[in-house]
Amino acid sequence: MCCLQLLQRAAARVRLRPCLAVAALGLAVTLAQAGETTNSIGMTLVDIPAGSFVMGSCLQDKKSAFLGESTCSNPDPEASTSETPQHRVSIRAFQMGKTEVTLGQFKRFIKATGNTQLVDDDFIKYNAYGEGAPVVQVSWNDAQAFITWLNQTDGGGFRLPSEAEWEYACRAGGYHKYCGSNNVGAVAWYDGNSGGHQRPVGGKQANAFGLHDMSGNAFEWVQDCWHDSYRGAPGDGSAWASGCSADGRGLRGGSWYIIAGSARAADRSLSSPGGRYGSFGFRLARTR
Repeated sequence: MCCLQLLQRAAARVRLRPCLAVAALGLAVTLAQAGETTNSIGMTLVDIPAGSFVMGSCLQDKKSAFLGESTCSNPDPEASTSETPQHRVSIRAFQMGKTEVTLGQFKRFIKATGNTQLVDDDFIKYNAYGEGAPVVQVSWNDAQAFITWLNQTDGGGFRLPSEAEWEYACRAGGYHKYCGSNNVGAVAWYDGNSGGHQRPVGGKQANAFGLHDMSGNAFEWVQDCWHDSYRGAPGDGSAWASGCSADGRGLRGGSWYIIAGSARAADRSLSSPGGRYGSFGFRLARTR
């Protein structure tokens, strides 16, 4: 660990959580004294422990379901083929943003780099809800530019999470329908409760890792390119960057704009790397 990281950790606001061992429904995670580190732009990162989990959804075969025969132990009636097959993934310890990147944090990047071409009419329109709301109207390419700037100014190691890391962090040692609960309203801003726009980060219940808004508020880019299913997916939690099914990048978590089903822990979406929409934001990971 570099000197800057040591200084950051020393200055960080650290919250310790009780030890909790979880081994249920294919998840194996140990939560012990998970810490938080706050960086130079006020972004809080949570220590995510190493572990393994079963990624994806159990899609029940319709014929088997009709005949009353079970083909999997935890079928999801909302599952799609893109969420299959379920597979075990081992994850190394890393850090994850406690919240999505906020408008205030993204403005610091714009001002520091002079990247004012990002501030067009649509950016202003969709980012009119305060400095503490998640920034939206951000493409995958824009997120990469932000990461490059942050790594040059704040010690390095920042990146987008892999899709496997994202789902592991979302599930946080459990197997809820959404990220931290089976009740969407407890953890997510979606089209049924958002009032038609994103809300300040951290306003909903956190999951067991202490992460807010993993479900809802803003769609979150992941590093991986798009694949139509998990066949051939890496089992080590790394970003899947070869054999892409389309010229697209993954998005997870749903948003203020869309139905609760898109806020499911297993739900997957995609868009072109240059796509900017009023519900697209991002959350950072950091290599520990």
